[in-house]
Amino acid sequence: MIWSDDFVWLHFPKCAGTKTENLFRRYYRDLLHIHQDPVDIALDPSASWHHSLAEREHRSPGFATGNRLVICPIRRLPGWLESRYNFEVARTPHLDHRPTRLLTGRFLHANGEEGHAENVARRYLPDPLLASPRLTFIRTESFEADFRRVFAPFLDLDRIPAAEFGVFENAAPDRLPPGIRQRLWHDNVSLYAECPRWRRIEQLAYGEGGGLSAADRPRHSG
Repeated sequence: MIWSDDFVWLHFPKCAGTKTENLFRRYYRDLLHIHQDPVDIALDPSASWHHSLAEREHRSPGFATGNRLVICPIRRLPGWLESRYNFEVARTPHLDHRPTRLLTGRFLHANGEEGHAENVARRYLPDPLLASPRLTFIRTESFEADFRRVFAPFLDLDRIPAAEFGVFENAAPDRLPPGIRQRLWHDNVSLYAECPRWRRIEQLAYGEGGGLSAADRPRHSG
């Protein structure tokens, strides 16, 4: 989490969060009015940098969102599941990461428990927050433009070299079978039926009816 008196940025996993954390650490660490959780499991075994607002308020009763702008990164559901799958397979290759789980929004956590995209979305974006006028999104697919739009009122963006936005960070090797990718991106009616909250979030973040249009799908079919 990164916060000031004006905004709270949530580290929604697998949505260019590491990139955002690193940009703040590299170019704004001298700004004492902006606070940033250390992203280091040795310093913080609870991984509190991934806190939701409710989790932070529970752990730190003096913390309150108030009238701050809440900034949440997000990405299209098929892309999020693909990224999550590659990440989990890379860190726990010994587990049974059956890729067909993704077709219903499911994946395995590092402890072997089954997770669901809807639960992740509910954790970070509960109903009251989704209804708030003080919520905005940084879409992974348009990261630079959204980062500049959202943070322009609060940061000197000229500090960041333009080339920085073209550098990907914390990307796991692609391990998803081509047939599963095809179904995630092109045959996903049942996937979105399993993940109605994610569809609602996409309606808010992408400004249309939710789900995918032809323009949103990758050009490749593999």
